[in-house]
Amino acid sequence: MNYDSAGSEITEVFTHPPERVVAIWQNDVETIIALGAGDTLVAAVGVPYVECLLPEYREAYEKIPLRQMVMPSVEEILMLKPDLIIGWYSTFSEHVTKSTSFWHERGIHTYMPASSMGRPSGNTVEGECEYIRDLGRIFEREERAEKLVCQMQEEIRYVQENTRGKERPRTLIIERMGNQFMSYGKDTLAADILRHVNGEPLSYERYIGFEQVVDANPEVVFLIVSEDRYREAETIKTEFMDDPAFQDIQAVQNNRVYVLPLYMVYASATRTYDGIHAMAHGLHPELYEEVGK
Repeated sequence: MNYDSAGSEITEVFTHPPERVVAIWQNDVETIIALGAGDTLVAAVGVPYVECLLPEYREAYEKIPLRQMVMPSVEEILMLKPDLIIGWYSTFSEHVTKSTSFWHERGIHTYMPASSMGRPSGNTVEGECEYIRDLGRIFEREERAEKLVCQMQEEIRYVQENTRGKERPRTLIIERMGNQFMSYGKDTLAADILRHVNGEPLSYERYIGFEQVVDANPEVVFLIVSEDRYREAETIKTEFMDDPAFQDIQAVQNNRVYVLPLYMVYASATRTYDGIHAMAHGLHPELYEEVGK
């Protein structure tokens, strides 16, 4: 499924796999590399630093001619002579890289994942699977795409089969925002991953205060860390664990507070597997202790 800048569904016809691709944001960059099409990338934008990528993808990433966190100008993109630009819905605006029609008029394909559209229906594990399959079709790597999808499905199946009938841990998924938290509620990909691995997401308003966290008394807390703070993950966890306000909640008392980088639970594409595994491990550690996974 593809869209234009107005949010309408469109059809893109590829007569051959792309050869010069500009990929914007980590999910796009890493998925193309995971599909074995990293040599088509002429620009990779939005990867904070190479350690964010899986080790097996780093060599391919380092070979990409243009690698930067800052969005290139329209002129810079045109100089790269791409035949495909992959980015989020917000990428294809007049204030960022121009509209989809601007690129189409120049013979350049565009693609944006449904998860970037801001629609609840797009924020699901299945939506990320379809995104991977879409890119598999575009690059003629369908078999590899299906293997990536199957890996996610097998992990979910393993957890569900081995937790059937067990109580679902009450879980809060939050990101620190100054003196409050942003809650990853029922319509987020993070919550959908949690439901798939038999956790019970505690849903609140978009933003919640310290008192609501205490009142929720979650058994498990997943702290989301955004790209500008990835390297501070352990500090963020320690600050939460040591905060006097949270000493009476079950998650702190039982040391069940975990940090998740944003790329595992938001437009996560191939890294959805890592989000599934990390959440399942936090919710059901006994499953992994038994098999050494």
